[in-house]
Amino acid sequence: MEHEAAVTHDWRAILAREIALHPRGKAGVAERLGVTRSYVSRAMSSGSSAYAAVPAKFIARVFDIESDVDCPANGSRVPRADCRKANGPAPTHNPFAMMLWRQCQSCPIKPPQEVKP
Repeated sequence: MEHEAAVTHDWRAILAREIALHPRGKAGVAERLGVTRSYVSRAMSSGSSAYAAVPAKFIARVFDIESDVDCPANGSRVPRADCRKANGPAPTHNPFAMMLWRQCQSCPIKPPQEVKP
């Protein structure tokens, strides 16, 4: 159980730092993580004994914030969390975003599709 407490502290520290650095605070970080602002607030305010109450998928997304990857589609480094956009709907409103989205569909680092209950 000691390891879980250390992991909890790490993701919380990452999340707290990102909130402090983001111009829009919790709302901006929540948008980046693909959750609501209230979800981020609840995750931050839950005590260390509530580790199991915070889903592993959410914790993985928080760790993804720190993980930059070399994007084959645009040739630059992007946060790993941005790769989740490839699993979303096609951005038909923006030709450039659509081109990137299409390339992401066959990308070797594309994350697996999350199954929603």
